[in-house]
Amino acid sequence: MRSEQTIFDDLARLCVSEGFIHALAILSWRDSVLHCDDGVTAESLAKMCSPHRLTRTEFTTLVGLLMRSPVDYSLQTPEILSSYIQRSESLLEELHHSMRPDPQEFFPQATDEGASNPFASGENLREPIFYTAESAYPFQYRDLAPRKYRCDAAWLHTNKSIDLDVGHAVCNCVTDLLNEQLSSLTTGRSPVEGWTLLPAFALSAPKVAAKTGQPLEAVRAFLEAFTLPLHGTNDSFTSLGAFNAAYAYPFIRHGPVTFVMLQYQGAMAAFYETPFYWMLEDDAYTETASRHRGAFAEEFATERLERVFGKGCVLQNVELRRSKKETLGEIDVLVTFGDRLIVVQAKSKRLTLKARAGEDRELRNDFKQAVQDAVDQSFSCASLLLDPSISLHSREGSTVQLADRPKCIFPITLLSDDYPGLSFQSRQLLQAATTDEIRPPIVTDVFALDVITEMLESPLRFLSYLSLRARFGDGFLASNEIVLLALHLTQNLWLASDVDLMSLSDDVALPLDAAMTCRRDGLPGPPTPDGILTRFRETHFSKIIQQLEDEPEPAALDFGLLLLELSESTVVALNDGIDKIMALAASDCQPHRFTIVLEGCKAGLTVHVGRLGSQKAKALLLRDCDRYADKADQWFGMTLDLQGCVRFVVEYLGGQARV
Repeated sequence: MRSEQTIFDDLARLCVSEGFIHALAILSWRDSVLHCDDGVTAESLAKMCSPHRLTRTEFTTLVGLLMRSPVDYSLQTPEILSSYIQRSESLLEELHHSMRPDPQEFFPQATDEGASNPFASGENLREPIFYTAESAYPFQYRDLAPRKYRCDAAWLHTNKSIDLDVGHAVCNCVTDLLNEQLSSLTTGRSPVEGWTLLPAFALSAPKVAAKTGQPLEAVRAFLEAFTLPLHGTNDSFTSLGAFNAAYAYPFIRHGPVTFVMLQYQGAMAAFYETPFYWMLEDDAYTETASRHRGAFAEEFATERLERVFGKGCVLQNVELRRSKKETLGEIDVLVTFGDRLIVVQAKSKRLTLKARAGEDRELRNDFKQAVQDAVDQSFSCASLLLDPSISLHSREGSTVQLADRPKCIFPITLLSDDYPGLSFQSRQLLQAATTDEIRPPIVTDVFALDVITEMLESPLRFLSYLSLRARFGDGFLASNEIVLLALHLTQNLWLASDVDLMSLSDDVALPLDAAMTCRRDGLPGPPTPDGILTRFRETHFSKIIQQLEDEPEPAALDFGLLLLELSESTVVALNDGIDKIMALAASDCQPHRFTIVLEGCKAGLTVHVGRLGSQKAKALLLRDCDRYADKADQWFGMTLDLQGCVRFVVEYLGGQARV
């Protein structure tokens, strides 16, 4: 096997060949352009998970190598362009093989006592970091960038002539513009000789300005800011681990007012990520930029969680004190809902170039600062929340009172930027403590939180996901949080007792990818994946869940979470049982009941339907539940009226009943 550097150098020579950019245009069309005549669906997005498609990191490597010399736009014959593509794919595949570790490292001899975990070495983590799936959608980069830099707008305007609103308008329109150009080019195509796809990816500043209605100079300034300087080259990109300017400057100059954008995702990511590095070069502004960056993650998390739980349940910057002068911890965002708490610690540390290159010490240091420290802090704060001598104080200085003693605390570490290979690194490097009350931590980013709160927009649904995620998360091997959420939306995030580990391919997320694209880009297609949010609509089960979704009372919350864990066959049996007793109650005006044991005798449920007054109905339900309480670890009772509405819920646990 040839060395990685030898292969990289061959690839570098190929990418500066005459007219290579035309081959890149073909690859971009092949791997990035979707055909969605009937709307965006999982089927129409399937090509994005094809093993034959170049990843964004692979494609950006080609673009970066192209930019090492002035771009040659001369058009080559179809045969030459085809040879460029075949040679590129062959070298990239060889490059991938060269990055893979020696299999012998993963099968140490029995005599190697105390052998270290080979998956956790910096060198072996390079592959999952480089080839990891995308953690964010293009529209998230596009829409969150103006919010991320809202407090830095004056600096960006003064130093880079960038208007964030103009930038958002440009990013919002380029897909429509490129689609129009691509359609026009392929519909009225010329003979094969002398024909190229490159014009489809060209952005004319005047045309963009006309389409967005924004001033031409402002549009041009935005495009210029993300284009390699006129006399600059990407000559520092000398190895796979070196800085590649194509990530920061995704547009390629093609004339005074024309720019080439070969990769939409990369351009949107640069809008979100690059401005922060510009600001770091200004020593006088570095501290301010870092403070704004951290505040963005906290504020965004607060806003998204308020969307689910309401403003009264979400607090930002909560101090934990033992006395007025002794502050023991601070929680960035605290959610209180009944006896469930969510502790969010936000971080804005990114993966450095040295860590990406496989330097073990740098990678571990980055992970410690970005993830481990925040996880440790969240566990410390969660432990303090269980201490009755600790008082909570809001950012405004008022005392925060918890309605109930915490039964479950979910720690979440939230990163504000893309952290390649986060899921895999967390599995190998993270050390986390748990207790009966403090669940295993969830390590994710603002992009995943955005999607979770979009799809699970009620407290009950959101907490159900956190509960299952904490319970079964380590049993799934997935590239990122979106894949886990997609599985949950399809069938519940549940791992059978006879399964130790389940590996999830990225195409599991395609129904969710389609739904989010439809919601955020306004395209036709299903806005919700088929699964737990769509099945059993218009049934008793769905009606009960709707009534419990926003109920913080512990008994109702426990009951709602239990219902959301039921298997499909159990839900069918529950609906059938309610149908029967409601029909009987309607016919004879007498109370009726049925009892069902749930999921392996771990829990049971007694359901009453009738016209009895509240006191009599409650007493009857308590009596029946008391009869069955020793039949399962947990027993619930529920009384419905004749319309199927929940009147009250009873929970028996440990011989104690609460309504």
